[in-house]
Amino acid sequence: MAHLAPPVMDWTVPAQMLYQPQKPDRDYVEQRQAITEGLAVALGRPSAQWGMSAATSDALLMLARLHYQYGMAPEGLSVLQGLDAANLSETQSLRRATLELALGIVDPRGTPLTAAAQAMLEQGYAEWPDQMVFVALKAVQERRFTDSADLLGVVRDKLSRLPSGYQAVVLPGLLEAAIATEQWRIARDFALEFRKHPGMAQGSAFRYLLGRAAEAGHDILAAFDSYALAGEQNDLFGHRARMAIVSLGLANNLLTIPEARDLLARESNLWRGDDYALAVLTDLAALDQASGDRVAAIHTYGTIIDRFPAAPEAGLSRQKARALIAEVYEEGATGKMPLSDFLTAHRTIAPDFRFEPGFDAQSERFANRFLAVGSTLVAAQEYEAVHDHLAVARDLGLAEVDDQRLDELRLKQARALSMGGQMDVALSVLREPLLSADPELDNQRSQLLARLYSETGQTAAVLETQIADPSLSFLRIKAKAHFDRADWAEAQATYQQMWDLIGNELPMEDAIPLLLSAYRNSDLSTTVALSKAFPDLTEIPQWTAIAEGLVDPAAELWPLRQDTAKLRINSASEAMDNVGTVVPGTN
Repeated sequence: MAHLAPPVMDWTVPAQMLYQPQKPDRDYVEQRQAITEGLAVALGRPSAQWGMSAATSDALLMLARLHYQYGMAPEGLSVLQGLDAANLSETQSLRRATLELALGIVDPRGTPLTAAAQAMLEQGYAEWPDQMVFVALKAVQERRFTDSADLLGVVRDKLSRLPSGYQAVVLPGLLEAAIATEQWRIARDFALEFRKHPGMAQGSAFRYLLGRAAEAGHDILAAFDSYALAGEQNDLFGHRARMAIVSLGLANNLLTIPEARDLLARESNLWRGDDYALAVLTDLAALDQASGDRVAAIHTYGTIIDRFPAAPEAGLSRQKARALIAEVYEEGATGKMPLSDFLTAHRTIAPDFRFEPGFDAQSERFANRFLAVGSTLVAAQEYEAVHDHLAVARDLGLAEVDDQRLDELRLKQARALSMGGQMDVALSVLREPLLSADPELDNQRSQLLARLYSETGQTAAVLETQIADPSLSFLRIKAKAHFDRADWAEAQATYQQMWDLIGNELPMEDAIPLLLSAYRNSDLSTTVALSKAFPDLTEIPQWTAIAEGLVDPAAELWPLRQDTAKLRINSASEAMDNVGTVVPGTN
């Protein structure tokens, strides 16, 4: 342990502590093993005071310094966190703060500097000879290139004193800062430093930055070649190089907007999670807008909202998307957009915006439009999707949704299904009672259930449905159910309600079963009244047979024989079957 430790003054003077030590005769693994063995020995020693021993603290500081020398920021900072419970001396605290600064500046996670590290950059440490080096490095890592411009020469002059591994981490940012501030001599010097590090001169960072320099010098071909080589890599600089190709292509009319959009769309799936990925999506949305593709723009805005919900760009994207959505659905719902285009647009937009406030209304307009043109399956599926997403949003606390809204959507779904002939599915939708207990909606459910039961031949279920204030259509369904069950008294009474409601506007298809029900219920006065109220009944071809059987005086004087009664009833039934020859709705 002792033979690995640098001279004492290297640890007490922060500047020297961060300098490149003499070339070690062992590699990283061997050095780390030696330090950890010494740490194990130190951990076994009793502490002179409560807490961590000074030997243990020194060993941890040495381990963190080793990680610093190799540019391993997260690992080094993790080691330094182990000193949180230690009672450090003033010298040890200074060492720790210095390492926290150097490692924190290059931490790829973007973790803020500790208070002690930040203090090293402030006035209290102005006498520290290397303070300006790390002030410049911090500005470079934060991409504040203009702030670093006057200090890049200082960094260049002291760069060789820093450990090789740390140099490799900061060199790309330094060269980019020099190029961005057009300090070409300094940029050349930084570029030459890349050759001192194995592999860096052929790496994506160096090739990308050469492309930047060539582009700044208006050498478009050289810039493109450098970007293309860098873009073959899947790291950050490879991503930036591919984006530079798109920018270069658009600026010099080498790419069309659709071609550029395709490249950006591909890149948005290859590179995710950071500010560069957000910039790709922002550029993609701008190209969508420029090309007039509103649906694609909406989808891109939805992707921004989904991947970067906390970013300021998400709020702006939400506003832009809402405006475009309103335009698209207005055109679709009013028929200004072809149905196929409306369907495609909705299926592209909906997955991203189902839970956005107000989108349920747009989805419902979509369903209404398709229901109006007879696409009952599409409409029913959409009513169901809106209902389910609203229910989930309410359960998750994302939106306030009342029961009445959900009930209305269930009824719309069931109506659409019934219109498409899917009676059994519609019945399953309405099987459970409504949530809101709204009388009007309950009446609508009962009426729809009665019709569905009637269509599926469930006459008993039809008769069980009740409505406080039945409509004409509901009465017709109930009357037919009674008629089909040969309940002549109830059939007559229900058809009579319809006659009372609309008088002589009663359609012929209702007047005939009322006539038959009255006859079979032995209500001859109603039978005669009907023949007078609906003279058209006497004009249909079957009337003669019906009339003879219904108004035969002999039938009033003595009971009909069983066979005669059956004959007359059968004759009337045949007449009823022939009513199909009469135009519905006439009287």
